[in-house]
Amino acid sequence: MNDKTSITPEDPKDGFDLIEYPLDYNFKAMCKAEEGAPAADYIKGLITPLLDDGALKKLSSNTSRTGKFESVTAVINIKSREELEAVYGLIAKSPRVVMTL
Repeated sequence: MNDKTSITPEDPKDGFDLIEYPLDYNFKAMCKAEEGAPAADYIKGLITPLLDDGALKKLSSNTSRTGKFESVTAVINIKSREELEAVYGLIAKSPRVVMTL
């Protein structure tokens, strides 16, 4: 890596600094499947308290071939980096969530 592309403590930029807010952002989460408890409903219940009314634009899910996992995609209108980090942080801490993208 050359000096022009390296990140220094004086310039701690990452990809999230390049995002212009507000925007509709696609969150993806891979969850453990639980019978009678759809992962989409679970994710919606987690994030809704953090969001303004109408911020959740779309929610969809798919079950894996084996039925052990469900992937959830949520399109959310995000107003700031802090809101983005709060949603990711909450989802990532969940015991049912295996991975986030």
